[in-house]
Amino acid sequence: MKIAVVGLGHMGTALVQGLKLGGHTVLGYSSNAKKAEVLQISAVTSYEDLVKEDFDVLMLTVPAKLVTTVLAKIVATGLSEKVIVLSAAASVQNTDLRLAAPKNPVTTFIPNIPVAVQAGTIALAANESITEQNAQVVHDLLGSLGDVLVVKEDQLAIAGTIGGCSPAFIDVLMDAMEDAAVAKGMDRKQAGKLVASVVAGTAQLAQQSDLSAGDLKGQITSPGGTTIQGVLALDQHGFRRAVHAAILAAAGN
Repeated sequence: MKIAVVGLGHMGTALVQGLKLGGHTVLGYSSNAKKAEVLQISAVTSYEDLVKEDFDVLMLTVPAKLVTTVLAKIVATGLSEKVIVLSAAASVQNTDLRLAAPKNPVTTFIPNIPVAVQAGTIALAANESITEQNAQVVHDLLGSLGDVLVVKEDQLAIAGTIGGCSPAFIDVLMDAMEDAAVAKGMDRKQAGKLVASVVAGTAQLAQQSDLSAGDLKGQITSPGGTTIQGVLALDQHGFRRAVHAAILAAAGN
């Protein structure tokens, strides 16, 4: 499949990397030719050249305030009606996309940076306005980049916040754990590998288990043990409250 990615910022770059790993042909649109060279993809710098290309899916990864304007310009330039349009901006709804591209199948999704290694968490807005065949194409394409969770459109923003922002919060946690290990004499590089392995293993277990996070925690916190003391210390220092505050702040509340 050939995918055109408009916008090669951090998210656009991550999507390009993951799509290439999946064997897809990727075309970039960017005013920064050097960025395309680094990603080793073909690129165009005008909408006229973009619509001349024969691609199947158009991914928009430009800032939310520009999505509909950019899409409308691409459509006006001659975008083929068979092209599926995907927008990666949480605040842009399917109705907005349909107004800008009334003859194209359109839908919204929110990826996160791990799509670069095909380990992303992708929130996809439920959309009854596209055909079942096109919906399957979208799901299969995004599924090649990671886990796809179909949600109601009014839940896309919070799902996108959890999926899109949480990797940074987890990075902060990992960095703090690494610092603590270094304070106890461990080599930083080795500590980083240890922490990353722990996070990856914990996530894999959570995905494969029917138990809640609280129940999984209960399997590790034996009575009077060291782990429960650490958990209590987290509570005493407001760890849970900080997590709640971070997510609600990122969600705009």
